[in-house]
Amino acid sequence: SVDVIAAGKTLVVLDKSNKKLWQSTLSYSVKGGPRGLEDDEDSQGQGPCVERGDTLYVYDPAVLTAFNLATGEVRWRIPSVGTTGLFFDDQGMMYVNTTTASPESLKYSRQIDVTRKQSALVMKVDPRTGKILWTSDEGAIAYVSGKFIYTLQWHQGDDSDEPNPYATGLETPSHVLIKRLNPENGHVMWFHLQKRAPLEIRFDKNVIRIVFKKEV
Repeated sequence: SVDVIAAGKTLVVLDKSNKKLWQSTLSYSVKGGPRGLEDDEDSQGQGPCVERGDTLYVYDPAVLTAFNLATGEVRWRIPSVGTTGLFFDDQGMMYVNTTTASPESLKYSRQIDVTRKQSALVMKVDPRTGKILWTSDEGAIAYVSGKFIYTLQWHQGDDSDEPNPYATGLETPSHVLIKRLNPENGHVMWFHLQKRAPLEIRFDKNVIRIVFKKEV
């Protein structure tokens, strides 16, 4: 019901008649274009701006913020470095694809720390209060529908039949790893691993379609 303009750290919200409703300042500049403002097909989730009910959710590189849609009042904020998308289940709960990175990684983003290990992190959040219900480091969520929550990790390695003279032996091999999470606690219910990379994956509740080069 609104249009959102993000320029640098400034957020401007307009109604459909282009009347300015409110303006706010964020901690960091919002990254990304019009991708997935309400795009359920995006595998990373919706964002960086998502309108749901009477709330506007906005994430920048370091913070996820919930605004009152009508007034711009901040309802809550959650520090979250590296957020890539939001999902919502049938109960209205929110799932945030983010990372384990710390705010220091943004301050020194041009420096490389080989000792720092960062991984994908999922947070289940009560959007009414901003309370984090659980976290899981079992990969990024790719699909949420009812009781079905799937995370997805995959990598396309060098599957060429010809030997690679530059190979070091440390390369990550091709694989796809799907895990189903319990929505109550984030624990893994089961996982499916194949040592080859898919061309396409589609989720539909309890049906998963995986397309490989020579097999479906």
